[in-house]
Order: sequence, then structure tokens, then C-alpha cells
Amino acid sequence: MSVAKAFCCVIFIIFLPILSLASGEAQEEPEVLKGELNISDYNIRDLGTIDLDGEWEFYYNRLLSPQDFKDGLNNNMELVHVPSIWNDILYKGIKLGGQGYATYRLTVHKKERDQLLAFFIPNVYTSYKLYVNDSLVAQNGEVGESKDKSSPSWKPLYKTFICKDSKMEIIWQVSNFYHNRGGIHKVLKFGSPESVAFTREKSVISNILSVGGLIVLGLFFIIFFFIRKGQMATLYFGLLCILWALRALFSNIYLITDLMPGITWNAAIRIEYLSLYASVLAGVLFITKTYGEFFNPLFKWIIITINYLFIALSLILPPLFFTSMLPAYQFFLAVNLAYIVVIIVKAIMDKQKEAWFSAASIFIGISLFAYEITAYIFIFKVNHILINLGYLAIFFLNSLVIAAHFVNAYHKMHNLEQEKENETLSRLGRTYRYR
Repeated sequence: MSVAKAFCCVIFIIFLPILSLASGEAQEEPEVLKGELNISDYNIRDLGTIDLDGEWEFYYNRLLSPQDFKDGLNNNMELVHVPSIWNDILYKGIKLGGQGYATYRLTVHKKERDQLLAFFIPNVYTSYKLYVNDSLVAQNGEVGESKDKSSPSWKPLYKTFICKDSKMEIIWQVSNFYHNRGGIHKVLKFGSPESVAFTREKSVISNILSVGGLIVLGLFFIIFFFIRKGQMATLYFGLLCILWALRALFSNIYLITDLMPGITWNAAIRIEYLSLYASVLAGVLFITKTYGEFFNPLFKWIIITINYLFIALSLILPPLFFTSMLPAYQFFLAVNLAYIVVIIVKAIMDKQKEAWFSAASIFIGISLFAYEITAYIFIFKVNHILINLGYLAIFFLNSLVIAAHFVNAYHKMHNLEQEKENETLSRLGRTYRYR
């Protein structure tokens, strides 16, 4: 059990700073209603970071500039909730598709003395221009009215700007011709430069801790596999840790764009999806090696084949097509989790004590899976810090399964050696008596 205690110490060191980052949720904020937010009675510094989610003005199939609004060209306006994706929006009685372009508008009423402000702008599907009054504050990719005139980019940005007026008009042009989903699916964060920077840094630090912890854990088990060859479960678990660390870099806040600014959107989106499928594949192989006696060989073959199929399609097809397959894969993943629950229950009934670690990790995994799938479908805010903490807990619990297997194997070897030693002593004793 010394191995398990050592792991507990390591994981406590990793979890403690993440738990401290997860504390301190934002206070209740004024609401964004009918395209307006009134915070003129507040000091922005006292409000902290403000999530600009709520009802924004929405102009579909129009790319409107600040000058267009001054000229009165803002007709055919609808109100939509931000964040939301176009695929779920009914615009003038017609359900929109993921491809197209649109303009969002929000008017913020504030105090004049609040001049130096900041945004933390998430990635959207799949390019945008963000204006404040007459100034272009930020841009991702090229916004256009067709695929030829636009280009995608996913780089969350922290931007400061000066707004001396009491009225702040935010105009957000968005276009998408490359992804199955279109629109703004994450919250625009706004406030004083210090509060917005702190909010961003919390997310970045938690992501770095999660990635770093998984890489260390993965390398430990891969090295251990080469020291003690033959334990394939150790190798698969090490690969699972590394692959999930890779996925963490290419999802949520897209930390990879800070580490590799030159990476293309096409490469990033492929790696994001490939890392998901490869992680699930490594996880299935780990479970089959750990609880192989309870696994149906045919079901194992089907799971592995389907994962290889999704990997191949993500390598071959353009992003517009392979991103549309994600809901089908999510259903497949839910079936996998249900089957693995059955396997773990069988192992527990077989009195394999380490299966309780797997059961705990599966419970956390199902909770996170349900949380993220619900957020993906219904587009609501997620706490990325707690998600990182949850995934680290899952990997830690499964590392205890491997540790328990090694402890059990050690005890068996020790008992065998003890039996051989006793047998040898008994044989020598009989020989001595005959003499």
C-alpha cells in the first residue's frame, strides 16, 4: 500500500492549487435583456468579471459595421440568447443551419469614468470581428459572406481597450463555413483589466496543472512498462494519460494557441477530435487488460473497430463533415460507459477490491460526461477548473487500480517463494532424518 500512499501525496499536491482556483464564484450580476445591459449604477471594478450572456440583437445573413448602425441599416432584428449556436435558432420561423454569417449587437450603459476595460473573448464557430463603438478590438480569422472570402481561427483572446463614453456599443460579426455548428457557443467576459486577467489566468493555470499532472502520470507508467515488460495495462494507461493531456491542450480554452501560435485551425480541429477517439481507444484497451476475464471478445472488437473508423474519417474528411459525426460518437461513448459499468460491477461481485477504484472513477466520469454533453447540446457555461479536477481524479483512481494489481502480484510471488522455501526446508528435514 506504500505505492497508493505515494500516489495520494502526489495527487494532493496537484489538486490543492486547482481547488483553490475553483473557489470564489462571481457575485450576482445585472442581466443582459433585449440587447442592453445597464451597469451605470455600479463600479465595474466592484462587479469583477461580468459574463455578457443573455439577449443580444441578432441580424442573420448580414455583416453590419458600426457605421451601418449609425446610418439606420439595422432592420430585420431578432433577439437571441448568447451563447447559443445557429443550429438551434428559429429565425423568423425558419430553423437555421450551421453555415452562414451574422451580426450580434449589445449596448452597455456604464459610468463615464470607467475607461480602461478588458474582454476575454472565447473562440467561436469559426471566425469573428469584435467592435466597441467605432474601434475594432479583436479579430479571429477572416469574416466573410462565403467560404472563399473567410477563414477559420480559434484563439481565445484577452484584450484591453479604452471607452470614455457612458454608452458602449459592442458589435460582433461572426461567420462560419468550416464547422458543423455555427455561432457563439461560449460567454464573452467583460470587466476591469485586473479582474478579467485574473479570470483568464485561473483557467490557464488549472489547464496547465491538469496537463502537467497527466503527462507526469503518463510518463511514469510508460517508463514503468519498459522496466516491467509484459504489463500491457500499464502501457495503455500511460498512453491514455498522454492522449488526454493532448486533448486538454486542444479543447476548452485552447491553450495550444498560446504554446504554438502558428498552428492552423485545420490541424488543431483534427488533433482535438483524434485525441478524443484515441483516448477512448486507449481507455478501452486498458479496461480489457485489467478486467479481461469479464469482457466479451466480440464487444471488444466492435468498440475498437468503431474507434478506428472514427479516427480514419477524421483524418480523411474535411472538418465540416467529421464534426457533424460527433453526436453519433457521443451516443456510442454513452453505450461504452454503460457496458464498462457492467464490467466493473462483475469485478466487484468477484471480490476484486481494486474494482472499487474503477467504480469511483466511472461514477465521476459519467457525471463529467453528462455535464459536458448537456453543456455541448444546450450551450451553457461550464466550470473548466472543476472539469480539470474531475479528470485528474479519474486518472488517479485508475492509477490505484494498477498499483493494486502490482501489490497483489507481489503478494502472490511472495507466497509462492515462501511455499517453495518451506517445501525445500521440509525436504531437507526429511533427508536429515533418514540419515
